[in-house]
Amino acid sequence: MTSERFAEIMNSSNIECKLSELNDCNAFIGLQIIRKYLPKKGVEGASHDTIYSVSISQIVDAGITEEDAIRLRELNWMLDENQHGLACFV
Repeated sequence: MTSERFAEIMNSSNIECKLSELNDCNAFIGLQIIRKYLPKKGVEGASHDTIYSVSISQIVDAGITEEDAIRLRELNWMLDENQHGLACFV
């Protein structure tokens, strides 16, 4: 997976959000996916209603699969306002 492909997935409006199908917190599930690739990473910052996690380059270099990138998008994870890292509304 390339950084460009990862960003394309995270910005896709064609991937449906599946929050209504969850029995757990979408932010927590997303952090579990991130920690699968980067076990010592997680929440790297927070603001009023958003948590921020790893950069695109970190998760791509760690080997995230397209399937897990799509799953993050389905969990309502997105790219931060600078398009450099992952973020999620909480």
